[in-house]
Amino acid sequence: MKKKIIILFTFVFFSFFFVEYNVEAASWSISPRSGSIKNGGSVSINISGNVAGRFNVSTSGSCRANTNKVFKETISSNASFSVTATGSGSCSVNVSAADVTDPSYNSVGGSSSANFTITSSSSSSSNKNSSSSKNTSSKTTNNKDDSKSSDNNLKSLSVESVELSFNKDTTTYNLSVGNDVKKIKINAEANNSKATVTGTGEKDVKEGDNKFDVVVTAENGDTKTYTINVNVDSKPITVTVGGKKYTLVKKKDELPELNIEHEDLTLNFDDQEVAAYRIDKINFVLVGLRDEKGNIKLYKYDTYKDKEKPDKYTLFMQFSLPQMFVSYLEFPKNLIPDGFKKYKEEINGEKVDVYKLSKDSDYCLFYGINMETGEKNIYKYDSKEKTFQIYDREELESLEKQMEELKYIIAGLIGLSALLLIIIVIICATRKRKFKKMIQKYENKKMAQL
Repeated sequence: MKKKIIILFTFVFFSFFFVEYNVEAASWSISPRSGSIKNGGSVSINISGNVAGRFNVSTSGSCRANTNKVFKETISSNASFSVTATGSGSCSVNVSAADVTDPSYNSVGGSSSANFTITSSSSSSSNKNSSSSKNTSSKTTNNKDDSKSSDNNLKSLSVESVELSFNKDTTTYNLSVGNDVKKIKINAEANNSKATVTGTGEKDVKEGDNKFDVVVTAENGDTKTYTINVNVDSKPITVTVGGKKYTLVKKKDELPELNIEHEDLTLNFDDQEVAAYRIDKINFVLVGLRDEKGNIKLYKYDTYKDKEKPDKYTLFMQFSLPQMFVSYLEFPKNLIPDGFKKYKEEINGEKVDVYKLSKDSDYCLFYGINMETGEKNIYKYDSKEKTFQIYDREELESLEKQMEELKYIIAGLIGLSALLLIIIVIICATRKRKFKKMIQKYENKKMAQL
């Protein structure tokens, strides 16, 4: 009986251990989860745990995050982002698993939140005097009517023909336009119907920096100012990619955010400084190109020694696999499998060149580089599931073998058909000669009778 109890206890113990292990294998957390931030100050939030992938970030209250998505590149690394206080009150931060996997490539979900109180720089001194001023503060009167709305936020803010990512808690925006732009039009709408907005409409711009303030006045008189800084580029650098004209982005703060390890660069174009990124692991240099609508995207920049070839710009696209980040590359011609043809396929919102066996196939191949290891591979993309994986070389070799065998079969059939045709021609020619001999014999016999 005692032996049975020991065995049962051992079984329960190890079962509990493995359950705990599995829970840990797919766990993640954020820190800190609470605290205080000074108005205008920031706090760094870390994401830790043995998982990897993409996390979505959102905030509410008087604060904003420096990004809306964070990539935890490996299970052994941590990821972080910062949150800045933009006013008084409180701040809530929510982090949710968007495309996250555990070490066994199983999908991991969940969300975690953090809450902070926002203090003013004078809060400490005011706290010291709180006891002495308690009675007098209750007697202090507020000249503002509390029944009136204090909402002085904007619901929307835009500049026609220029890209502007609006957030009601972001009060400063930096934009750039070409030197052909002489006027801009600012549109804005108050969040509260009883608030008023000034500073909108058509504005003249000149070369260099231009500043415009959009002021929102709440029903109770509280004001909030949104500032739009517009830089008119006096010497734009234009390039042509795929038959379309683009302008090089010169300022670093206008470049799209890059959530992988990199260093900042400054390149020289026609004696003008241009901000850029370098990803050392894969030896990529990225620059920003602005299209005619003002949209900015990152492009891989290649330049050649002594200008033996023109500069090349290739759209930079980053895809994610479990614990892997892949950048799209041009497919080498010598690696294109037999039977595959080039088509356009939309991946992550971008139309790129891929290779398929047929136009209607759900599967396609593209070429890319692992941004962690620098290893280049062929990847297979499933357009229905929106997933991709490293293309199986055995599968590719098997397919190529089948295509080679099919070539031999087709060649054999063509050869057999040719042989049959030759035989038919010979038979026809032989019969034709025999027929001619019979006619000749008949004609000779008839002439002899005469």
